Amino acid sequence: MSAYLAEILTLTFTGFAAVYPLLLWITPRTLVDGGFYRFNQGMVSIIGSIGVVFFYISDAGQTHWTVGVIWIVIQLFVTAIYWNSKRINNFATSIPSILGISFLVIMNVALIPYNINIIDHLIIIIGHTVLAAVFFAMILGHWYLNVVQLPIRLLRNSVILLWILLGIRAIWNCYGLLIFEVEDSYGIVQSLGSFLWTYEGFLLSIAIFFGVLVPFVLNGFIWRTIIIQSTQSATGLLYVSVVAVVFGDLFYKNYTFQFGLIL
Repeated sequence: MSAYLAEILTLTFTGFAAVYPLLLWITPRTLVDGGFYRFNQGMVSIIGSIGVVFFYISDAGQTHWTVGVIWIVIQLFVTAIYWNSKRINNFATSIPSILGISFLVIMNVALIPYNINIIDHLIIIIGHTVLAAVFFAMILGHWYLNVVQLPIRLLRNSVILLWILLGIRAIWNCYGLLIFEVEDSYGIVQSLGSFLWTYEGFLLSIAIFFGVLVPFVLNGFIWRTIIIQSTQSATGLLYVSVVAVVFGDLFYKNYTFQFGLIL
């Protein structure tokens, strides 16, 4: 993983920041205080800026980085406009995400040393959305400690969205296990299912376990705690889910760069 660590972090920061503002649709401004928006938009601006800087200092970044700069400037502009506003326009906060996702597609082509198609781009975006969604649910759960009158349905909706995204990734992983073939470092081509049992493929099994299975099961426990409105317990479990998803996501990206596997 160390050979591609800079590229992995670049894609992770950029993808996270690009899709994260879209999740604010789950939390209407009339129900969540302004501090929640300021925290999330500020966080997105910082993480997105780090991703653009990392991309600029990469070998491929100096040609396309102006798109990333434009994205961050628009993100900062929208954040500044609604910083103290009591009425948030989610359509406006989503505009930077459209440009950010476009920049992410450019980065995918520039950084990943394999040919990728439209479906691959879509799967990569879904992977980033899984990462963003688990962080969003965790931060939202933590906000219940500050604003006790928040409707429980907001946290429930974020968990449902995370479940759906994990389900899509699980289905794609199953499809890959049945269809994909991998050429290992020795030039031997084998099915993805067989590759998982090799020394080189072992860490991909870890990625599937922590990136899909663990958070999917944890979501069941989180759901039960939400039903009894124990938001503190749900938030604690979401912290564990965040660690699992981050761990799995890093390994997923490592196999994307090493073997061209997009799962």
